[in-house]
Amino acid sequence: MSIVEAEQRIEPVRVSVTVGDREITLETGKLAKQADGAVVVRSGDTMVLATAQGRTEGREGADFFPLTVDVEERMYAAGKIPGGFFKREGRQGEKAILTARMIDRPIRPLWPKGYRNETQCIVTVLSADMVVPHDILAINGASAAFMLSPMPFLGPIGAVRVGIVEDQLVINPTLQQTEEESTLDLIVVGTQDGLTMVEAGASEVPEERLLEALDLAHVEIKKLCEAQEELRRRAGKAKWLDQELTASLEEKYGAEVDDRIAQQGVRESGAILEEIVSRECGALSMDSTQDDVMRELQTRMSLNMIVEKHRSAAVEKHVREQFDNDLRGLTDAEQDSKELRSAKQHLLYERIIETVQLPFPVGPATVEGEPAVKDSLTKGYVKKATEAIYKDLVRKKIAIDKRRPDGRSEEQIRPISCEVSVSPRVHGSGLFTRGQTQIMTLLTLGTAKEGQRIDDLSLEGERRYMHHYNFPPFSVGETGMLRGPKRRDIGHGALAQRALEPMIPPTSEFPYTIRLVSETLESNGSSSMGSVCGSTLALMDAGVPIKAPVSGIAMGLVKEGDDYVILTDIQGAEDHLGDMDFKVAGTRDGITALQMDIKITGVSREIMQNALEQAKRARVAILERMLQAISEPRAELPGHAPRISSVQINPEYIGMVIGKGGETIRSLEADYEVQIDIEEDGTILIYATDGEKADAAIAAITALTKDPEVGDQFTGKVVKTTDFGAFVELKKGTDGLLHVSNVGPGRVNHIEDVIQRGDVLDVLVQEVDKARGRIGLKLVQKHEDGKLVSPEELVERAKDAPPREPREDRPRRDDRRGGRGGRGGGPRRDREEARSE
Repeated sequence: MSIVEAEQRIEPVRVSVTVGDREITLETGKLAKQADGAVVVRSGDTMVLATAQGRTEGREGADFFPLTVDVEERMYAAGKIPGGFFKREGRQGEKAILTARMIDRPIRPLWPKGYRNETQCIVTVLSADMVVPHDILAINGASAAFMLSPMPFLGPIGAVRVGIVEDQLVINPTLQQTEEESTLDLIVVGTQDGLTMVEAGASEVPEERLLEALDLAHVEIKKLCEAQEELRRRAGKAKWLDQELTASLEEKYGAEVDDRIAQQGVRESGAILEEIVSRECGALSMDSTQDDVMRELQTRMSLNMIVEKHRSAAVEKHVREQFDNDLRGLTDAEQDSKELRSAKQHLLYERIIETVQLPFPVGPATVEGEPAVKDSLTKGYVKKATEAIYKDLVRKKIAIDKRRPDGRSEEQIRPISCEVSVSPRVHGSGLFTRGQTQIMTLLTLGTAKEGQRIDDLSLEGERRYMHHYNFPPFSVGETGMLRGPKRRDIGHGALAQRALEPMIPPTSEFPYTIRLVSETLESNGSSSMGSVCGSTLALMDAGVPIKAPVSGIAMGLVKEGDDYVILTDIQGAEDHLGDMDFKVAGTRDGITALQMDIKITGVSREIMQNALEQAKRARVAILERMLQAISEPRAELPGHAPRISSVQINPEYIGMVIGKGGETIRSLEADYEVQIDIEEDGTILIYATDGEKADAAIAAITALTKDPEVGDQFTGKVVKTTDFGAFVELKKGTDGLLHVSNVGPGRVNHIEDVIQRGDVLDVLVQEVDKARGRIGLKLVQKHEDGKLVSPEELVERAKDAPPREPREDRPRRDDRRGGRGGRGGGPRRDREEARSE
């Protein structure tokens, strides 16, 4: 009898859907069964595990939804071992962080108002076939995991990628198509009712073409949402927050909750929750079942939402009645400076919190005649009510009254100023200021060896164009710890990088590594798009021959019922209070990057089309202002920038340039003070700070790799002498023979009478016998003590030379010329000597 208990097999639940021309499978019930929700998503041989986990109780004192999303890219998924000393994955890479952000942004709005329970989603890449990208599977898997879990997620969402390959829209293109062939990389996330998030990089794609792609994407998104709904019906857990139960409890106990608030106030009324739970569910005991526990949990969570709603309503009603006019006046303060506006808002909020009169107890009893002091919980509800009223007033002012908080019209852009060359020693710099947003972008040019090595689950191995974004706390008038880039910083940098990447010239035209760093010096609205504009200025200031200048703009939407307004150049309050914010970057001819977050449903195609057209007008207007500062890339690089020159050689000669053990290339780098990179196709890049030294290095490499031809002139060193002549090194590995009869117009009895080993000579190639591997030379002049000595003078010196004993027989007449050569030269010197003897 086995001591291992018999396995109880439970068949996993599997749902498949065809998206584009590929099948996506969602499976649950096999892996990570203790998680609240777990789904394995697979397409091809790419597979991710998405898990969802949450707490049943809310976080005490939280005024935000504590959602955490992590994507873990495991290198084993692609059959790789991580680099580095420890040989294991460390902090998340950029790709994983960007994928996590794309999960977080569309999921975060889809939760009940006031839900404050800690929630976590972890997506682990288990297999990557390097054909199907894992990011789309991760977004769909996260949504499916939340749908299966008992958490009150108001999804599902679906995600697809759209590319343009050979001018055709393609759903979920392969990694190779996306990175090498497609002119569009568009990620679209949405629900059954509409789109919620868009992220795109493009090569000047027209707005109309982008709208076509969005329409096509939503059709496929609906399929994914239906598949997730089916999976939930077959394997989903009961939700902690049951909408029908909540409505029933609201109807049954809503009035009682209001009465308790009126009698005991905000804080003390909380006791009613436990009373109702006890009435509805009774006390849990050792005999309680799983259904009893779930019923008690659902009742408690529904009552939490009900009490929260009634408390807020009880306070908001009286704040609105007493301070409506004051809050309306505050909406006009958006035209003031940021410091003055913040001061006014703080003063009014504090006055409301301290002086609002509420018709119920607001705190502990005090000495008779003294006003009651509000407890912290009541103050918190007053503050929330004040913020909600202010948000409502601002939104109506924008959408219905058509008046923006700072007094601008719908399409008006804040004042813009542009400067270049603001930092004297960097290779390029640009300062872009728009209203209270100011970005300084600084550019560094480097060699090909200074590119970023990419070690992740993509096909990108090395990156020669990088854009980094920094957001120090002083840019918004705050203090804070500087502990490296946050996820937001990485996301903003990646967006600006996508916007400019299509405009960066290829290596064949501009063989530099480019690093841009955007420093946010002030921020009040779309510093990411300011980074795009500042980066364009820096690129042109550095002399980078970009294909076209790029500008960017942040747009917003405020919709109240059927009334809506599209806002150009949104700032902080409009971004926070709006229903949609989207950032568009591009040239005059089309879009290069797009990021859109939609917080509501009902954003029609017409609204999106109008928004994109309005954004284009703004982009062009900003571009014209930028071109006033610098109209085109500078013709030359800055004097302190590295010079990169290139020369193309026959790939067969690469070994000759490198030399034995790297001896030749090191010698060239030392002699000319340059850095040399060699590509497999024979392209040689020479990096130098001095242009003349770069030219000299090119000349040396050209001479080294060029096959000697009749008429070529070389300067070389004598490496050996014989009775019949001297062997001159024309280039490393290739010698030619200067026969004694070709020294000058007269007779020279012995070569050493006028030429010694180590002498430097200028020689002319007189004969090239490729069949026999011989190179015959004629003397042009000799270098001697800094002077040049002519052949005629050397012949005169030979007349006075003492007679010598011959070391070897004179060669036959037809063997007077020959040579030694490595690759491209004649045979080795000893063979030539053997023939000559």
